Amino acid sequence: MKTIFSLCTILLLLSSCSKEEIALAPPTSSNNTTLDSTNLIPKGVLVSNTVHLKSDYSRQVWFNLGTNTVVKTNLRTDWDLAFDCGESNVLYLNSALTAGVAFTGEIDFEKVNSDKGLNYINEHHSGKKDSLAIGDISHLKEVLIINRGFNPQGQPLGKFKIQINKIENNVYNMTYSQLDGSNKNTASIAKVEGYNRIAFSFNSNETIQIEPPKLDYDLCFTQYTYTFIDPPIVYSVNGAIINPYKTSVAKIFNKEFSKITLEDVQSIPFQTHLDVIGHHWKDYNIDKGEYTVFVKQNYIVKDSQDNFYKLHFLDFYDENGLTGSPSFEYMRL
Repeated sequence: MKTIFSLCTILLLLSSCSKEEIALAPPTSSNNTTLDSTNLIPKGVLVSNTVHLKSDYSRQVWFNLGTNTVVKTNLRTDWDLAFDCGESNVLYLNSALTAGVAFTGEIDFEKVNSDKGLNYINEHHSGKKDSLAIGDISHLKEVLIINRGFNPQGQPLGKFKIQINKIENNVYNMTYSQLDGSNKNTASIAKVEGYNRIAFSFNSNETIQIEPPKLDYDLCFTQYTYTFIDPPIVYSVNGAIINPYKTSVAKIFNKEFSKITLEDVQSIPFQTHLDVIGHHWKDYNIDKGEYTVFVKQNYIVKDSQDNFYKLHFLDFYDENGLTGSPSFEYMRL
């Protein structure tokens, strides 16, 4: 399912979101519980943590619930494309930048130097492979134009054209250049065992391992592209997406957090789309210019090792009143 949206609309929306935000200094060591990374938190012990995306939402933070630790942090501008490391040959856009792709219908790389008359498609928030902007590239020969999206200040990052030449021996071979044909390069991106995806940066012309190993994290706190249906627009939101590897989430909104037990997981449906938690645990009031966190919205996260955690969010502001610092508490059941 591929949906077409206006990048002009996106730019206006992003600009409106960025005007009031102030850069936040890098976080210092917190007083939150820090546990040995080789041990899971004990069952029945309530733990809490805060992750810092910065108030301009420039960071992506990868979090492990079992150890209550930040596994990895990177800038969302560090990468442009991500290639599937599993059995599929799937190409992903950087949803954190509201990147888009235009299909040219042309197989001659040199003939493509303009996107006039083309429409851009954005990555879908569900992350489902049949909803991705590009998806499977096993037999894709045509030239694609990548709109890299926008940096945290709302400035456009430019456009590149790419073409997948071949995929063999678990290696993707790609030709790419700026849209006008300048700075033409080729790249070989090898799948890496133990990871969901391997990323590529047009800035460095190199692969970059953005994601931690697929067994090492449960949630990624990040800005990402969300598709609203009515009216059909694309918006950049901030929330938590789940690890696509054997991770699922159920929602319990009709029971107090303290009363949720392991028995509850037997009677509720679990979902696997990436934004099953997403940005829905908070809401922005335009009139008041502030976020409200829904502390009564509870989530059960089942990790890749079949551990269950009940979790809810407490805040989206840091101690200085700046946004971009989700606070949450949770318990291993």
